[in-house]
Amino acid sequence: MLNRGPNLIKQAVEPEQHLAQNGSWSRQRHFYDEECDPEFEITRPHGCGRLYDFLIEHKFRTGLAVLGLDIAGMSVLEVCCGSGMMSEKFVRADARVTGTDFSPAAIARARDRARRYHFDATFLVADAENLAFSNHSFDIVAVHDGLHHLDNPERAIREMARVARRGVLILDPAQAALTNLAVKLGIAVDVEEAGNPVRRLDPQAVAATLRKAGFDRIIFRRTLMYYPHEPYRWFAWFDHPLLFFLFRTAFAGANLALGRWGNKLSLAAR
Repeated sequence: MLNRGPNLIKQAVEPEQHLAQNGSWSRQRHFYDEECDPEFEITRPHGCGRLYDFLIEHKFRTGLAVLGLDIAGMSVLEVCCGSGMMSEKFVRADARVTGTDFSPAAIARARDRARRYHFDATFLVADAENLAFSNHSFDIVAVHDGLHHLDNPERAIREMARVARRGVLILDPAQAALTNLAVKLGIAVDVEEAGNPVRRLDPQAVAATLRKAGFDRIIFRRTLMYYPHEPYRWFAWFDHPLLFFLFRTAFAGANLALGRWGNKLSLAAR
């Protein structure tokens, strides 16, 4: 693991103190601390079925593909890590992982996940918009489905760029006409259960922010993908090998035709 002295860990935890003073942050923290199903958060995507696991893994693998680096042995900081689902995947890819989140309960769940599934990572309470790490502290700084929760995603992106030594990886919802249609149909939302507006990302704006931070190689890919936070019961149908094969075929075809307008963004900067 990274060599961290007590002062660094103390500094990483201190931002928690001012988060409670901000109304929107407080509402979100209450939701993630008090209203989540802890067992589901600790275990997902384990036990969620073949389809759900495929979609989460596809997002992760797409991110690694656009990053274009072998992360084995690298230090990875995941901001907004929640209950550690993607942190676990980074560890399984042989990275040395630190995960941070503004929710103490989420960090406690992430530590439970690490104990339960036998992987090694460091988890700390921290504010993604004010990271208490020095410049270039980690090889890679990543986020999965976290920026759209924040009051100021651009500030968090600048912080990610500041702390990163080799690359930034962003896996988050993108602004998309298909999403606007989904909101009108009631399939997607503009305001989440936690009370925060969903701030979907404009890839060009994100790229511009990262270029200002000194990253000159930026690649992004959109994917057409939808799944609820907790899988629908009918997702279990696709545990059947034939139905799963048909889904994967349809998924690949849909993304071949419409993926360039997709709602999921995988963006890497090096």
